[in-house]
Amino acid sequence: MDIDPFLYVSLGAGILLGWAFRPRTPWIGRATQATILALLFFLGASLTSVPTSDLAPAIGLGLGLALLTLGSTIAVVLALPRAPPSASPAPSGPVPGSSVWLSIALVASLVAGYFVARGISVPAEGGITYALYLLLFLVGLGLQWLWRSLRRVWVPLTAAASGALIAGAIYSAATGLALRTSLAITFGFGWYSLDGPLVAAGLGAALGLLAFLANFLRENLTMLLAPVIGRRVRGEGLAAMGGATAMDTTLYFVVRYGDAESASLALTSGLVLTVAASLIIPLLLALPA
Repeated sequence: MDIDPFLYVSLGAGILLGWAFRPRTPWIGRATQATILALLFFLGASLTSVPTSDLAPAIGLGLGLALLTLGSTIAVVLALPRAPPSASPAPSGPVPGSSVWLSIALVASLVAGYFVARGISVPAEGGITYALYLLLFLVGLGLQWLWRSLRRVWVPLTAAASGALIAGAIYSAATGLALRTSLAITFGFGWYSLDGPLVAAGLGAALGLLAFLANFLRENLTMLLAPVIGRRVRGEGLAAMGGATAMDTTLYFVVRYGDAESASLALTSGLVLTVAASLIIPLLLALPA
């Protein structure tokens, strides 16, 4: 997740066209799903740049920290007072009953991208960039922006920040990792392309890889879990789980599996958490060990 102005140009173009023409055809949902599968394929391909000897043990640690962060975030969401679910219809997306198959397809695309890229050259970086442009354009076509929903934005912001704090503290106590290091990783809010390099520059390649994987897996687990728990945690919870990525990569999942007001929540909370991550991580890394 890089700060790329063309991401927001793509989203803005989709929103403007959506408001002007209000398209409501099945091809938007199908095209969006296909784009997401392509995005995960390229994300999987990008992991081949990490040495296998470093990747294997780091995946387990990163997965554990990602699950701990998401679990803490979900627990906070469920503990907070929330508005009743919207009666408005959800935006267009996968047909009912396709949730399990979609999750399987997402995992398969990620794994396929990794193994294909080990055999042939795959333009992972460019593929991720253009797939994100297309994804945000398609998501913008179906967004329903409701200003009254911004009164609820404190819920995903509180849950994301509290979940990161709780997970970081628990991980530090369980592993002996310095608290500032653990928090520098969890306060990435899914922004792996910022958190990984920052932690690597300040604390070494091994911890940088852990930061990258913990946030990368958080992003992808949000996509995988959204069809399963979206009805329970709704848009507020999905936006908190997505963290900084709720305004781009995981936006479709927040909107599709949340409720009709989720777009405003996701875009606003994602933007705030993106800014917060860029400020908090360097401060944590600057603290004495």
